[in-house]
Amino acid sequence: MKKIILITLLSAFTRLNAQNGVGKMFPTIKGETFTEKGITIPDVCKGKSCIIAICFSKNAEGDMQSWLNPAYNEFVVKKDTTNAFGAAVSFDINFYFMPKFNLINQVLEKASKEKIKSQTDASFWPHLFFCTDGIKEIKKFFGIEDTSQPYFFVLDKDGKVVHVEKGVYSAKRMSAIQDFLD
Repeated sequence: MKKIILITLLSAFTRLNAQNGVGKMFPTIKGETFTEKGITIPDVCKGKSCIIAICFSKNAEGDMQSWLNPAYNEFVVKKDTTNAFGAAVSFDINFYFMPKFNLINQVLEKASKEKIKSQTDASFWPHLFFCTDGIKEIKKFFGIEDTSQPYFFVLDKDGKVVHVEKGVYSAKRMSAIQDFLD
């Protein structure tokens, strides 16, 4: 019983740490998409809501992969909203996935990026973001210690954090993210 309470408290504490950034501007990170477009977050998000999905460690990759198809289908694929009887909702947002690059991969950056690129559908490349600067600042800013799960930061049109989710995909987590999109 004590173990369950401790695990619950630790989980809540980790979630609250990341939530501490809610209401603040997202820290500046620089990088490029896999289409080699250089961008700076949160600058690229201004004018549209934005979701930044970050994988901080290899341990988080499995959970991150559980989000790839649902998030792509929900936020990237444009749905037909011309049918008067359809209930399709199409979000006009910026959306970026940041895969984890460990120190060795950073040294071998080009080969690592090319490997991921070769294993990824080209339509997803504009949404894959390779961070070249700022990832340590994000972990520090949000007080993230548990890097075994991916984090999803929802930014408003000004680049301010309005919501944070973490962990494996679930319909409940997806719905929570959608609730904060304009």
